[in-house]
Amino acid sequence: MSSNGKSQNMEVSVHYGAGGSDKQESEGQVEMGAIKCSGENPPKGGMPSLFERASGSWWNPKFDSEALESEQWKSYFPQTRRRFQYALCYIIVACVAWCIFFGTSKVHHWLQLLAGTLVILALVAVVLWFTFTKFYERFYFQTSILVSATLCIGILLHFVLSQMELTTVAMFTASIEFILMMYTVIPMPLFVAVGIGVMHSIIYEVFITLQHPEAQVATFIIGKILLHLCMHLIGIHIFIMLQVRRRSTFWKIGQSVMARRELHKERQVQEQMIHSLMPKKVADEVMATREDKTEDEMDPGQGKRNSKTKKEKGVIVFRPFNMNSMDNVSILFADIVGFTKMSSNKTAEHLVGLLNDLFGRFDKLCQENGCEKISTLGDCYYCVSGCPEERDDHAKCCVEMGMGMITAIQQFDEDNNESVGMRVGVHTGKVLCGIVGTRRFKFDVWSNDVTLANTMESSGLPGKVHISESSLHFLDGEYEVEQGEEIADNRTHKVLVEDYNVATGLYQVKHREDEKVIKTYFIVGRNENCTKGPKIKTLAASPTASPDNVAITVEGETTSGQTGDADNAATELLASEKESKSQDDMEANHTEGKGTDVNGVTAAPYLGRHHSETSLDGTDITSPINDTLMHHNQDSAQNDLYILKCMKEDVKNKEFFYKPPISKLTLSFQNKDLEEDYRDHYIQDNQSENTLSSPRYHALVEIIISFVVFTIIAIAAFIMFDCELPWILVFLVSLVLEILVLVHAVTDIKCRKQKMESCKKFVDFISGWYFRNILGAIVASIPVVAVYSNISCDVLTEKIWQFRFFSYCIMVSLLHYCNFTMLSSWLKSTLAALAGVVLIILWSVNICMFNSDTKEVTFMGNTSTLMGNVSTNYDVQTPLSNDTNKFDYLFSGSNYRRYEILLDMVLLLFLVWFLNREFEINYRLSFNGDAQASANKQQMQRTMDQADWLLHNIIPEHVSKQINKMGVTKYSKNHKDVGVIFATLVNFNEFYDEAYQGGKEYLRVLNELVSDYEDLLDEYRFKDVEKIKTITSTFMAASGLNESNRAKNKHPHAHLFALMDFCVEMQGVVQRFNESIFNFAFELNIGFNFGEVTAGVIGTTKLLYDIWGDTVNISSRMYSTGVKDRIQVPEATANLLGEMYDFEYRGTIPVKGKGDMKTYLLVGKKPGAEWS
Repeated sequence: MSSNGKSQNMEVSVHYGAGGSDKQESEGQVEMGAIKCSGENPPKGGMPSLFERASGSWWNPKFDSEALESEQWKSYFPQTRRRFQYALCYIIVACVAWCIFFGTSKVHHWLQLLAGTLVILALVAVVLWFTFTKFYERFYFQTSILVSATLCIGILLHFVLSQMELTTVAMFTASIEFILMMYTVIPMPLFVAVGIGVMHSIIYEVFITLQHPEAQVATFIIGKILLHLCMHLIGIHIFIMLQVRRRSTFWKIGQSVMARRELHKERQVQEQMIHSLMPKKVADEVMATREDKTEDEMDPGQGKRNSKTKKEKGVIVFRPFNMNSMDNVSILFADIVGFTKMSSNKTAEHLVGLLNDLFGRFDKLCQENGCEKISTLGDCYYCVSGCPEERDDHAKCCVEMGMGMITAIQQFDEDNNESVGMRVGVHTGKVLCGIVGTRRFKFDVWSNDVTLANTMESSGLPGKVHISESSLHFLDGEYEVEQGEEIADNRTHKVLVEDYNVATGLYQVKHREDEKVIKTYFIVGRNENCTKGPKIKTLAASPTASPDNVAITVEGETTSGQTGDADNAATELLASEKESKSQDDMEANHTEGKGTDVNGVTAAPYLGRHHSETSLDGTDITSPINDTLMHHNQDSAQNDLYILKCMKEDVKNKEFFYKPPISKLTLSFQNKDLEEDYRDHYIQDNQSENTLSSPRYHALVEIIISFVVFTIIAIAAFIMFDCELPWILVFLVSLVLEILVLVHAVTDIKCRKQKMESCKKFVDFISGWYFRNILGAIVASIPVVAVYSNISCDVLTEKIWQFRFFSYCIMVSLLHYCNFTMLSSWLKSTLAALAGVVLIILWSVNICMFNSDTKEVTFMGNTSTLMGNVSTNYDVQTPLSNDTNKFDYLFSGSNYRRYEILLDMVLLLFLVWFLNREFEINYRLSFNGDAQASANKQQMQRTMDQADWLLHNIIPEHVSKQINKMGVTKYSKNHKDVGVIFATLVNFNEFYDEAYQGGKEYLRVLNELVSDYEDLLDEYRFKDVEKIKTITSTFMAASGLNESNRAKNKHPHAHLFALMDFCVEMQGVVQRFNESIFNFAFELNIGFNFGEVTAGVIGTTKLLYDIWGDTVNISSRMYSTGVKDRIQVPEATANLLGEMYDFEYRGTIPVKGKGDMKTYLLVGKKPGAEWS
């Protein structure tokens, strides 16, 4: 998320450059993207950092935070100790092997060598035991120094003997093993490892040079220096990359844990939000339906369905429909008596505040008495019990609710010095509960029984609960009642008939109904002889809402305590609507309250979710999830503490640092999808991270190391060996291959986007798992192949120790197989083993036949002359043989010291295999951490998208942005020249019949029509139009409420023209729908008006964005007094829209509360009418 609060993708990273200015510039920033850079090109600014939050020191990779570094060490310490224990076990195995060798070969001074090896074995065994104690973590560094010093001294101590008992090849191999272990598995800082390793190399070579005059040749010394340089370079590279991956993984896991924590809180906010719309049971069904939608069908965060709005004739594809039929549900309607008088002398803000105070008390009663609030319509409040969760005492709950409401309004009168009462009606029956529409929806109930419950309220008496005989049946005699008047029963049996329409010449579906009545009763009080019934909780008087903090007006509009046009309009509207309780009155009368705290649930979690702050303990679940991470990163140290707190509390990750979910044999991930992602992650990497831990930078570094190693080996080969044709060819081919691979790696970072655009298939192929492994195997084998290409009998028998140097080069080249950690460890270890086996065969087979008379050496049939003194010391001793003419050199195949070198080779290959395995585990661990973090963040993003979708389902996005900008949790605003429409299927009740599936399929039809209306809103030309709500079969919409969109229009009334076009399109939707279903003939009446309205977010536990005012009232009257399938407008609207549309004068009609009004009917759009 950027500083302006706009949500981006949810990967959280705090960016610190490797240098001073970069760090200062980015310190404390948080990006909701993977890295500040977006797209496929890496961020500019020079060399990449080692990892996220690196301190900038490559020789000592650390976090820039001591807290992070300390926790990282603690988290990875079990893995560090395990690796060190493995290294100690390896040393013990090596010591045992050497003890067996010394005991069986009986070389000179074998007792001293055996004793020295046993001492090392005993010491290492003691250290191994010590690592299992609690003291090791405290003294790990001293322990590492002790082990390193012991091995170093043990190897160098051999030089104090008067005569070399081991070959220099074996000694050099032992030095390689020691240095490699010191860089990889013995825990110590890099500078310490480099210091001990360099010191060991120098002392070792000094001893070799002093004891062997042949080693004093300048070319030999230079060659050995190059080999030691290569050895340390590989070790340092492995050390740094291990530390980089470790810290990168730790940071990603920290992000993952923090994302899960925020996800948990976001879900809590989401649950509160969705429960403000519907019960949990229904919410789960709705969210499950939404999660099944593909990205192509749903625009995240907007909830806009990108489906075709036009249906082909004869083709009906129904949308998902959440509607359930329930029996034995009690419905309560309550209306405030005397509200008109109370509202006549109050400002709109004060009036809304009083309603909020009163409805807040009702909401609390709802929760205490087991009722589910449905909604409020003006001063009418209705709820249900036994829906959507069944309960046996539903009727008792509603009666207690009604009695409590009467008591609560009496307390309200005392608190506010008012004189209003409560009229309550309760009825029990069947309902259809669920959701109609795809946006701006809410949980509602439909049925004839719901209508009957409304009739029970309107026919009741103030201060009494009016119940039907069906509700009385469920009260079990617990309440005293008195007889009421009978009322008409609308649940009549309908008979489906066909009616011939003379005008159209078609048959239409009609219903014929029979009339009935039901008995009613008034609750007098509880039956004292009955102890049953729900437990009644005492209602504490809630604090009176202060008019000063009830509503917020913006941009110079009406404020609290001031009377303006909006106040008068609201008062006039409420007063006029109290004259009648007809359906159109209720639709026009929809003033609701604002932000009162009810049982700890306020509007703040929804309206202020982008502004509230969250404490580090994470207890404030109503905080703004979208900005929580930004808040924590305002201070780096505080953010680090928060991440560490999350990680410590997350038990799942305690073993994650050393127990990845992989197969112990193949090292493949146990999850096949995760394994597939791992193999494709190089292709899928969009180079969003500018760190060495990212796949492409990682690969580039390994290729650079490979190129340097090859260069060093090549220089050493040119110095020590003759330039034969095979070597020249191998060198040229290898050099070209190394350069090509290096160029590919560099361009993959610098210009990957261009490469993908020009040859995507080729780039994907060479970046694929199998090709990368094949190419990596070839490149990893280049040093070994380069050395083997120099093989000849001159090299194997040369007096200046060329055969030794040849063996040294092979041993060092085997270390190169520890590079390329993204490749399969089995492949690299197998190739290393093959390279070692070749050398073992050369030691075991006599391929160079020496003739002592002619001093000629024959190699595989080719003869060459051995120059110089062949009796020079070859670091071997003549075996016990009487054949003095046989030259016993190292590659003779019969040198008894080959077993000693063979043992060293096996130990080295085993170490290479172990390290390759550990490196792949480490890399897979890093990938798994990244994948887990990415998955958690994606899930968090989806949850946040759902939460935003829910929020914008309650509140339009443009309103939520204004609320965020102002930092308030309540909102109301006056708008001028707003278009308002009411579109009603006036004959829907004629079709509705509960005899078939309880009427559910008729609501499915209604859902299709309403959804088709809503689909029109996805079109850009209707960007100024927004749905307000639906009331049964009435669809309410408005245009011009989004002032930023209005400002972009070239014509000042473009939003009104768009709304009229929307009305015409709605008529087309109904017409196409009628043609698609057999002989359905829905009639759509639309009323249109424009003028000033007051918009606001109202409600307590169930928020609602709504508009009210005289404009809304007149619009409602326009449809209720309209003409079938026509759009009716008042005179002022016709005059304004006459610029673009033609109207016909209908005449003067009586409008309740307004007297006679001149109205017009739309004829159509004028030819050539256009607006931007």
